[in-house]
Amino acid sequence: MAQDIYSDPELYDAAHWWKTNDLDFMAHWADTVGDPVLELAAGTGRLAVPILERGHHYTGLEQSAAYVTWAKQKLAPFHPRGQMIQGDMRDFHLGRRFQFIFIGFNSFLHLYTEEDIQACLACVREHLSDSGRFLIDIFVPNPLFLFREEGKKVYVMEFEHPSKGPCTVDETNIYDPETQINHLNWYFHYTREGLTEEYEFDMHILYPDTMDRVLTEAGFIIHQKLGDYEGHPMNANSSLQIYVCGLAPTR
Repeated sequence: MAQDIYSDPELYDAAHWWKTNDLDFMAHWADTVGDPVLELAAGTGRLAVPILERGHHYTGLEQSAAYVTWAKQKLAPFHPRGQMIQGDMRDFHLGRRFQFIFIGFNSFLHLYTEEDIQACLACVREHLSDSGRFLIDIFVPNPLFLFREEGKKVYVMEFEHPSKGPCTVDETNIYDPETQINHLNWYFHYTREGLTEEYEFDMHILYPDTMDRVLTEAGFIIHQKLGDYEGHPMNANSSLQIYVCGLAPTR
């Protein structure tokens, strides 16, 4: 039986050892926009550490209790400037406003319905300061990734697990164009132990035209649309869609 991919923070960190290309990018935006900083769907605190190392005041909101416990260990050296709290990005009320709010590395795609998206954006609007910025980082959907032969395993990556040793990961996916949900199964093959573990997760596939609409309808102005972590404008060849938004004026 497949397990929830977000139930094991040690596995997540080990498998995502390679994901470092957004660390300076997010820390740069924290430098540019200023304190305080709020990250939604903050995960294991991967993006929190470089922001805190630059001296910022950071709050992370994460739904998984296991991830919050794990992240708190990383943030402990930065107390009290850094804190991680358990909460749902669709429904949170922290009683304060933030200058910089962001959702990194595709986490926005875990909002599976229009209602989820609008609930999250309403909470962001409640917590964003008048001069603040809200940033979303997601990938640009690729039809070759979505419409694959059902049941066909595709290589994802290799990594070294701290206790189980070398691991190779394959995936299968089933995409539903009607709901725009991509259901993925990852198969972790541990060669030393001859063991395979299966994990599953879903992603809401969102295209740039949809992002433009939902952000505008939620009361945001899109100030920049970037296509990579170097800050180039998004275009037809971009692999990322990064939105930097502010609050629209109220009438």
